[in-house]
Amino acid sequence: MTRLGKLREQMEHKNLAWMFVSNIFNVRYLSGFSGCTAGLVVGPKEANLITDFRYEEQAAKEAYPGVRVVIDKRDVLAATCEMLSAVEGKVGFEGQTLAYTAFEKLAGAVRADLVPTQELVEGQRKIKDQNEIASMHKAAQVADAVFGEIRLEIKPGMSETDLAARIDFLLRRRSTDVPPFKTIVASGERASLPHAQPTDKKIAKGDLLTLDFGGSIDGYCSDLTRTVVVGKASSKQREVYQIVLDANLKALAGIKAGTRGNEADTLARQHIEAKGYGERFGHSLGHGVGLEVHEEPRLSQKNAEPLEPGMVATVEPGIYIPGWGGVRIEDLVVIEDQGCRLLSAAPKELIEIGE
Repeated sequence: MTRLGKLREQMEHKNLAWMFVSNIFNVRYLSGFSGCTAGLVVGPKEANLITDFRYEEQAAKEAYPGVRVVIDKRDVLAATCEMLSAVEGKVGFEGQTLAYTAFEKLAGAVRADLVPTQELVEGQRKIKDQNEIASMHKAAQVADAVFGEIRLEIKPGMSETDLAARIDFLLRRRSTDVPPFKTIVASGERASLPHAQPTDKKIAKGDLLTLDFGGSIDGYCSDLTRTVVVGKASSKQREVYQIVLDANLKALAGIKAGTRGNEADTLARQHIEAKGYGERFGHSLGHGVGLEVHEEPRLSQKNAEPLEPGMVATVEPGIYIPGWGGVRIEDLVVIEDQGCRLLSAAPKELIEIGE
């Protein structure tokens, strides 16, 4: 069954005659259109992709069979309001995406009942097909290759911002799309910040250096983190690194279809807690990746839902110690019946740059 067919099944189950899809990632998933301005109006037998003149040729080329391209000089919402103004029955809209001002405009134009929906399309997107997994594997290979290149270029005295810019250049040269998120480069004490943004700080000998970046192929993302030491690692750096690596490996060995999100998280967390660093692992083990770099499923203590074959997620335990630094090791995996298959292949042994 097609993606639109599955959506129509859900619409029928919820007694929705029409559906307005405003999340641009959901629009791409359902229609094939990769532009940044669009909406999709789905009915029982039709699907209308609304965009503007800038994307006329692109939309005609990318739209899936069964999707009609509508080029409108007004904004997407105005065109949607006109299209839905006279329809009957209930009209669904994406409650997590549509802004309140947009809802007010839609409600003023549509005589049908408006019904907020939650994750109708995102529920489909959780399970990747083989083409999606193939694109994500290629995106992971991009990140692996860039790590292999950049580790040879790292030197004391480089700034974090210069290193991040170089990583972004190498990613862009190998990917079909721009990097899917802001590259993280954190050195020395700043490596204790899980989502540190690069600064003008100079990378120094003896620093822990965390690099977190991803590639993108045909819209599908990868996400990779590796932590290295610039120079020779201290005994504590080796200790913390090994704890995180062992937690990563324990999780990878235990995750498979049927494992609950909180159980996956526990596989790594209990090891870090046993080593005395439980309070310094403050985020969840991982998150889903796809058209967005953060999507379902969540490998988190808050998620008791079982993982399913075809889900793609990160496995990224970490330890972060203020005033000292931090270590994170992140892989991208696809969930399968008998285990999880690595899409990332960058080396994980402790790397000492320049030693």
